[in-house]
Amino acid sequence: MEWIKSILDKYRKEDGTVDIEKAMAEIKTEFPKNAVPKSEYNEKANQLKEANNTINQLKQNNQSNEDLQQKIKDYETKIQNLEKEAAETKKTFALKEALTKAGATDVDYMLFKLGDVEVDKDGTIKDLENKVKALKEANPTFFKTKPDESQQHQQQPGAPGYQVIDNKLDKGKPSDPVAEATAAFEAALGIKNE
Repeated sequence: MEWIKSILDKYRKEDGTVDIEKAMAEIKTEFPKNAVPKSEYNEKANQLKEANNTINQLKQNNQSNEDLQQKIKDYETKIQNLEKEAAETKKTFALKEALTKAGATDVDYMLFKLGDVEVDKDGTIKDLENKVKALKEANPTFFKTKPDESQQHQQQPGAPGYQVIDNKLDKGKPSDPVAEATAAFEAALGIKNE
């Protein structure tokens, strides 16, 4: 899992060791965003297995009974729904992983902005890299920047490529025009104020 590796790299010290406490704290907060709980996965897998077993038994034992044939159809529908749910879970997990890897700061909002995506026969998302790249370009404020870019953004609060020009104003300090004029006049005459 790439997200764990990136967290460990983030807390790697100069001597090569890892600050385990900080890394574990961040892993605990990021885990729900990046993984399907084992119990939820096992529950869906068990439901699918039970439904398949029930359908096979009903087909073998009761070919003529209309009520049982209806139950078979109901179970087949249930299996199709479970398969759709499993495919949707797999798709969502792949999208979240790709967005996290790209540095998304609000993964759920970026999923919403990404919208519906097409999936191949084998369950992989079509053209995922380009879609994430386009999303990152369209919403740069929702993605982490590299360290050198973040320093640049701190110094330059505009969009990349723009620079703040110092206007040499006095930062809002009140000025005393009489004192300034007197000082300029005395300096012009060569009078030293003691």
